[in-house]
Parts: sequence; C-alpha cells; structure tokens
Amino acid sequence: MITFHDAIAAQDPVAGFSGAPFARMIADSPTLTTCLRGLHDQREHRLAQAHAVATGTAPDDITVQTTAGLLGAVHRMLFRRIQDLTLTGHSNDQIARTIAAEAAQAFDLLEPALADYAT
Repeated sequence: MITFHDAIAAQDPVAGFSGAPFARMIADSPTLTTCLRGLHDQREHRLAQAHAVATGTAPDDITVQTTAGLLGAVHRMLFRRIQDLTLTGHSNDQIARTIAAEAAQAFDLLEPALADYAT
C-alpha cells in the first residue's frame, strides 16, 4: 500500500505534484476544478467502501462515511496546498519538505478520533 508519505517522497502527480502549467490550467478553469473535486469525491467513496469491507459494516455506516470523509478532507487540503505552493514558484523539493511536515501535522490531528478505529 502506498501511503501519502510515499507519494510525497515520490513527488507523485496524483498527490498534486503536477507542475506549474497543469496547476495553472486547473486553477484557471472552473470546469476542471469541478472535475478535480469529483475525483477527490470518488477517492473518498472508494475509501469508504474499503473501510466497510475491512470492518464488516455497511458502506453507508456513519462511522465508515465519517472516517473516509476525514481522511478525504486532509488529502484534498494537502493536494490544494501542493498546487498553491507550485503556483507560487516553489520547487518540488521545497514543496515535498513543506508538505511532509504539514501532512504529519494534519494526520496527527486525526489520531485522537481514529486511533481505535478498525483495530
């Protein structure tokens, strides 16, 4: 399984390391921004399905939906942060260092809520 940390280390485009021209194209297009949001929503939906299978609960269970929503929100925020840093001229190496620290902080905020989930 690839973690967000792995994606940052690899400067993976799926995590947001798309380069300035692509980031600008997305930022300047309401249609593409909407499509990107749809992709984030699809990931969250698939995560909820995976959690449901892993925990033996229904995909519409509130706990499954909430955990997927919390994790999805952090991923969306970090993706947007990578795009913003890209557009302000930071190098991928600078962004990776910044996002690694910020991702750790963001996911640590979820720890109290999710520490005992699916254990």
